[in-house]
Amino acid sequence: MPTDAKNTTPAKETPLYETGLNFSQIKELMTHMKKEGVTHFQMGEGKTCLSLTREKEVMYIPTSSDGHMSFNGPAFEMNSVPPPQEAAKEEVQKGCVVTSPVVGVFYDSPAPDQESYVTLGSYVKKGDVLCIIEAMKLMNEVTSPVSGQVTEILVKKASRVEFGHKLFIIDPGLKEEI
Repeated sequence: MPTDAKNTTPAKETPLYETGLNFSQIKELMTHMKKEGVTHFQMGEGKTCLSLTREKEVMYIPTSSDGHMSFNGPAFEMNSVPPPQEAAKEEVQKGCVVTSPVVGVFYDSPAPDQESYVTLGSYVKKGDVLCIIEAMKLMNEVTSPVSGQVTEILVKKASRVEFGHKLFIIDPGLKEEI
């Protein structure tokens, strides 16, 4: 049987490895990730694991020295690199950085009318609760990975945090004063 060279039926793309997705489906998924602001996606386990990660776009709005917005130039700029002042500040941070395990809302106390789990200068032991991250109506306790003194609290109460967002800096070298 002769084959027609002008056959217009599209060739079926073979799935990549064992994920079951072809290249165009993965490309479409990446487009949706950018559109929705998703920075990390993981699907499957073991050999069938697909993990996509992309850099988060950051907007910086120029302000004048008195804190008011300046409208001399563009209203905002899209940069993927933090301004030099912020980059220098990050290098100075010393100690163990505690990050958010999930996307959610940061709370520093078990209830609004109760005291914070920790304050600046508090001594914590490994496993002590530092805060709660509310994700989808579930309260996730974030515990200290080391014993030491809380030297910085990097998040304000009831603020939204992303996965990997820096929450606390704990200096394990500082011991509890008795």
